[in-house]
Amino acid sequence: MPLFATLADMQARFEERDLIQLTDEAGTGDIDAARVDASLTRADAIITGYVARRHKDVALFAGNQLLMDIACDLALHDLWRSDAPDRVKDRHKDAMKRLSDISSGALVLDGGQEVAEPRPDAIMFPGRTNTFGRDSLTSF
Repeated sequence: MPLFATLADMQARFEERDLIQLTDEAGTGDIDAARVDASLTRADAIITGYVARRHKDVALFAGNQLLMDIACDLALHDLWRSDAPDRVKDRHKDAMKRLSDISSGALVLDGGQEVAEPRPDAIMFPGRTNTFGRDSLTSF
């Protein structure tokens, strides 16, 4: 089962007729949920690869709105059998850019609460207090 987005998320984000057209190979007139889930699973793998670079437990971000949007955009691009239209390509390109920003730390998922892992053999020492600061210059 996909981690970041579901079929219901795809239906909320995109037109039902588009999803039917992209997935209904049997001609039933319905969305092929297995095909959508497979695309969402591939999107999850891509997202996990980028997010895991910054965050140890990627599963904590299940339900994150930004990652859900990215997963839907990646999955929609994946559903196209041939050359996707420009609007789909643009969504895919934007999703990949956001993942790159997450991976580099330019875009944070956890509200800036990320804690760096301690390095082995790192030398830790207390720093001296600032000579100039808001508290020390109150009379000026």
